[in-house]
Amino acid sequence: MAVIPGEPRARVELTVGALAPRLISRESARAHVAVAAAGMVLLGGDRVDIEIDIAPGCTLEIEDVGGTVAYPGPRSTWNLSVRIGAGGALTWDGLPFVVTTGADVLRRSSLTLGADARAVIRETLVLGRHGEHGGRLVSELAVTDDEGPLVVERLDVHGDAPEPGVLGDNRVLDAVIAIGFRPPTRAADLEFAGAGAMARHLSDHTHGSPLDDVWGSWVAHAERSRHDVTV
Repeated sequence: MAVIPGEPRARVELTVGALAPRLISRESARAHVAVAAAGMVLLGGDRVDIEIDIAPGCTLEIEDVGGTVAYPGPRSTWNLSVRIGAGGALTWDGLPFVVTTGADVLRRSSLTLGADARAVIRETLVLGRHGEHGGRLVSELAVTDDEGPLVVERLDVHGDAPEPGVLGDNRVLDAVIAIGFRPPTRAADLEFAGAGAMARHLSDHTHGSPLDDVWGSWVAHAERSRHDVTV
């Protein structure tokens, strides 16, 4: 997936694979894309690679449709690689990523940001469908800019063998991640040493998360701060 500026509308390159992206709208340097699974994803042993390139000065808004379910079987892999050019922006409102009992998933997200680039990403990780404990999930996040690493973290959880002090009795980890700017934060939020922050919420269900309001606030703040930089 790529967004390249153009007149009167940006050029948007979309490839259908495990996911089926659909163009919703576009302007000269902005695109809105919806993504949904093209089939059953993730089956055991599947490998999904998602590459996103956002040209300098462009904005890409991704809307998740339907979320993702990882089914029982051998290890499946989900790789996301994002490159955001100078002054570019990404917002991705992700729906729940559910790891069913018996599934084994490695989920990697890698973001590389140019100067004054920014991103706001929502991710909701869920161990198991209703009534399940869930399988194993290894989730890795790495964010870098021109000066080096900004965020590097790794979460390793298993619904049948919970680690003390990680998720406890909770099966849902909801998160909003802001990179490249300083959003308004709450006392419980984590502020990065560089420009950025993370808000998290643990629960045993996906509905009624307080991060719904955080998501809207941080996306709006990212847009305003980006406008201030470019004016």
